[in-house]
Parts: sequence; C-alpha cells; structure tokens
Amino acid sequence: MRIAVFGGSGRTGQRIIALALAEGHAITALARDPARLGALAPRCTVVPGDVLDPAAVDRTLEGADAVLSALGKPLGSGGTARSEGMRHIVAAMEARGIRRIIAIAGGGILDAPEGGLRADRPTFPAIFKPGNLEHQAAWDVLRASTLDWTLACTPDLVPGPRTDRYRALPDLMPDGGRRISLDDVASFMLGELASPTYARRRVGLAD
Repeated sequence: MRIAVFGGSGRTGQRIIALALAEGHAITALARDPARLGALAPRCTVVPGDVLDPAAVDRTLEGADAVLSALGKPLGSGGTARSEGMRHIVAAMEARGIRRIIAIAGGGILDAPEGGLRADRPTFPAIFKPGNLEHQAAWDVLRASTLDWTLACTPDLVPGPRTDRYRALPDLMPDGGRRISLDDVASFMLGELASPTYARRRVGLAD
C-alpha cells in the first residue's frame, strides 16, 4: 500500500513508519520539520507542512490507499492540532475517496466499566484531561464521518521491543492495562490495516 502518515516525526510515528517500510509499504509523511524524521526521511516521500494547513494535508494524501495517524502533543502542552488536524484529514480523505484510517488516541475516551467514559471517573488524573478533550473531539470528527476508522487507545506509551503479546479489547481498556510499547502499537496498527477487525471502533491496547 501507499500509506499517508500524520504525526510521523514523533516517537510513535517513527516506529509506525519504520515498521511499515519493513513490511514493504510506501510512505508519504507530513512533517513540519522533515529533519526530525532522521534516517527515515530518504526512504519516504516527505511533504513539508503542518496538519493545520488543509492544502498540506491534501498533498500528503495524494495517491494514498490508507492513513495512519499518530498526531499528539507533549503532556500539558495544549493546542488543537489533534482535533483540527483530524478535521482536515477527514475532509480531504472523503473528497479523495480514501476510506481507511487508523489513529492513536488516549485511553480516556474508552468506556469505563461503571458507565460513561474513563475520563469522566473521579480517579482520572487531571493532568490528562485537556489532552483527553482533544482526543474526544477527534473521535467525534471520525464518528460523524463516512470513513472506516479505528482508534487505537493506549495507556502509557513506553520504549520497548515488539512482542505482539499485547491485549486488544473493543471499547474498553484491558484489565489492569497500564502501558504498551511503541513498537507493539505500531504492530497493532499495521496488522489492523492488513486485516480489519475493528472498523468504526475504539480499541483499548495494553501489554
């Protein structure tokens, strides 16, 4: 496939690109600073630009079969890149007839066993609430779209090898889920792209 990647210069995005290339996919990546892609840059088609620029998003989608998104911000940094960026991605995908997108989101938008969302529980850490609102807004954009979307919802993302022993649970965080490796998230996303199981669903991931 030719895969358009957003958020590819981040730590998770780089692992997604590396695994996709290893599996033989062609990658087009949008990057504000292409140098942050490091050694991956020469192996990709890099579109310089920002996800908040609809024209740059559209250029990134040219010729794409599917989209992988690792849009995110450092903890506590604020901003609306995840939600506004998703609006631009969805609009351009629908205009081009591209159907499949798999994106990363925080675990706060998963259902709580007691009802409601995990982020609504009194025990949900306040430091994560602003970011969770952005993830929830991006989810709302996807739910209102015509796309075949999947949201890979994660606890703490940590460095570590690909094990493929992670747990995946629709709409809920696996019991006791606290962390998952970056490479296992990338593996889930590429596997879901190859063999769709969770179309138009949230999926909780944990080791």
